[in-house]
This record gives sequence, structure tokens and C-alpha cells, in this order.
Amino acid sequence: MNEKSTKENASNLPADKIIATVVLWLDEQCSQERWDLSDEQMCVLLGGITISTWNQWKETAHTSGSLQVDQETIDTLAMLVSIYKMIHLSAPTGFKYDFFKMPINDPIFNGKSAREFMLENNSFDDFLKIRNFFRSKVLI
Repeated sequence: MNEKSTKENASNLPADKIIATVVLWLDEQCSQERWDLSDEQMCVLLGGITISTWNQWKETAHTSGSLQVDQETIDTLAMLVSIYKMIHLSAPTGFKYDFFKMPINDPIFNGKSAREFMLENNSFDDFLKIRNFFRSKVLI
């Protein structure tokens, strides 16, 4: 399958299937080798949802392949994917996950990693700052 047909297929998927895919993907990102987040920390990034809600989302996404959430949550999920993408595009080869956890020498982060900053400053506007910072560093 070529890249063009993959993009076309993804854009034609129903929103609830895309949301389920993103939730399962985020669960994979929690691993120590990737973002190194506990379930509690992921819940913080997702707007302070409860652990039981997070577990219910994962179970529903896994068993039915679809999930419905409110628009604010959809926006947060999309922003987390966008942050991931910008970090990966701006990270040196082989450091795509380390870049998320490394201290950043920039006034926005005050020496904290993107991970630490996001856990302490988890509003959509703060996530936008992070995404824009990494987008400005994209290696072309």
C-alpha cells in the first residue's frame, strides 16, 4: 500500500475509530522506553480524567475498535499526536523518544523536559506552546 492510499484511508475512517486508535497508541507511548508515563500521568495529560475512565477508554477501544469522547478530549488527543509528530521531526536520528524526556534549555521550559513541563502545565495553551517550540526546531 502506498503512502497516498494510506492517507486517503485514514481520512475516511469514522471519528470514533480514529479516537480509539489514538487512545491505544497513547497507551503504547506510556512505556518506559517511549514517554515513560504512568497511567496517572497520562490521565493528567488527558485533562485530569480518572484512572477508571482511562482504563474504560482503553478497554472499549481495544474490544470495539471505536470510542466516543467530547470535543475537548478530541482536541487534546489531536494536540498530543501533533506534539509527538513535531518532537519526532525535530529530534536527531535515534533520539525521538529521548527528546521528550531531555531537559530543554529554553525560557519556556526553564530547564525541564517536555514531559515534565506537560505534566506541570497541562492546559491546551501550554500544549500549543510545546508543539510550536518543537515545530520551530523541525529538521528539514
